[in-house]
Amino acid sequence: MTLSPGLDFRKKEYRRETFLRFYEFHLRYKSHPGGVYYLIPFLRERYKWDDEQTLFFCFLNGNTQNPVTSWLLFNAGKDDLGSLKKFYEENYGRLQYDTDRRHHKPFLMESLASYYNLLGDYSQKKFLDQIADGGFSAIWDAATSVYTFGRLSAFSYSEYLKIAGVKFDCDTLFLHDMSGSKSHRNGLCIVTGRDEYDWHHSNPMFGGDYPPGLVETLIQEADEILAEVHERGAMGSKDANLFTLESALCTYKSWHRPNRRYPNVYNDLMHDRICAAEYSWPEIDFSVFWEARTKYLPSYLRLEDTLSDPGCVPVKQNHYLRTGQPIMMDIEHECFKNSFNDGVRNADGEPSRLRKFWRRK
Repeated sequence: MTLSPGLDFRKKEYRRETFLRFYEFHLRYKSHPGGVYYLIPFLRERYKWDDEQTLFFCFLNGNTQNPVTSWLLFNAGKDDLGSLKKFYEENYGRLQYDTDRRHHKPFLMESLASYYNLLGDYSQKKFLDQIADGGFSAIWDAATSVYTFGRLSAFSYSEYLKIAGVKFDCDTLFLHDMSGSKSHRNGLCIVTGRDEYDWHHSNPMFGGDYPPGLVETLIQEADEILAEVHERGAMGSKDANLFTLESALCTYKSWHRPNRRYPNVYNDLMHDRICAAEYSWPEIDFSVFWEARTKYLPSYLRLEDTLSDPGCVPVKQNHYLRTGQPIMMDIEHECFKNSFNDGVRNADGEPSRLRKFWRRK
């Protein structure tokens, strides 16, 4: 579909093409939750981690879903679990977990115990390679058997394993799981213009009673989106899979909610996580994370180099919702020219008064 500047991209007729271009943008700049698609390979290469070290980091990140915190824990426990336990207990208050994992923060050592019990006498690589021979369902069974790993954390942890080189393909979005898969199922409904089936308190007329065959139709729609992204061959499309599609759908859905997500939001949130860590841990050098961002992201997508961008605040979060203009993607797609980014670029690099963290030290 041909898109042009000035359209209201909230309209149903433009949503699918808008989503496809956003998903391509999402893949190109690896702007997935936690920045894991660039951070895991970067950290592995930077520190010359072997398979066991990389897989241990992935497991820690399954617990925290915050790579900065996972890196701190990894450095404390890379030689022995006793040192990790001591570090974890002494610095518990300074360790920042992702919001979705905050209630599981007290159970790191129990989670580790269940993980090593699962491994038995096998190395992580040998165990996971054997499990992967059974496909995603076997990986899923192993992941969900870890203490505190529910649907969200098991799905994310499985994704980290794939990034780390464990060979399997995710083959389901669990769209039939009515209680556990609302977000990306809602995203598919919004992408395809089925707003009446957006299961959310903002749509009180729908309570989850989908008509027969609708979920199967949504599964087919997801498959067609993936096929089209691969056919277009955009940069990063090698990572077009059900893992990244799930997070892209969740993000796109949140464009249509107040004070939520937008293109590149997870890179903005990673900026804030690094800044928060620098504030809480002044004795530690976190420059490796800034290096990773410099390697993988253009300057206009790095808050540390675009001081006039206010970051993750309502004026940015709600721009699309209020105007129908998607933000952040106008360099790649002229049709998405928007007044928010025009304002940022016309500010001549002056620090935004709305920025929570103006600059790193």
